[in-house]
Amino acid sequence: MPTDPAAAAPTFAALLERMIVILDGRLSPQQRAQLATAMPNILWEFPDVDGRLHLAASAAGLHVADPGATPPFVVRMPRATLEDAAFGRRSLGASFLAGRIHVRGMNPLRLREFIMLVDPLLESYREAHRELIPAPSPPLS
Repeated sequence: MPTDPAAAAPTFAALLERMIVILDGRLSPQQRAQLATAMPNILWEFPDVDGRLHLAASAAGLHVADPGATPPFVVRMPRATLEDAAFGRRSLGASFLAGRIHVRGMNPLRLREFIMLVDPLLESYREAHRELIPAPSPPLS
């Protein structure tokens, strides 16, 4: 019985969860502590794929939490916006200015801590994507 390759593909949620594990390993204890102080709970919403990720930050580490109550800090964007930024097709700044990213609850004084997270987050997404979504095989000659 043939299997559908799309059915075997990891879910977007699995990709995001792996991204958080990788991101946690990239941040120093000091960076984790800064993030935990500034934004201990961040809800990432991807409405086009009905995806949500509640990132909980503590000095001990980052982890995916149950998205029960809406955290005070919410980032909302299409999945393609995240992937465009991760793979260098368009910056998050350009996407934000174009209205593709919506942020609620950010204290402007905490912007530095959020920006500190962006590059490691995009690097972690790329790595998770490489691990979980293999590149297509080259055609047979």
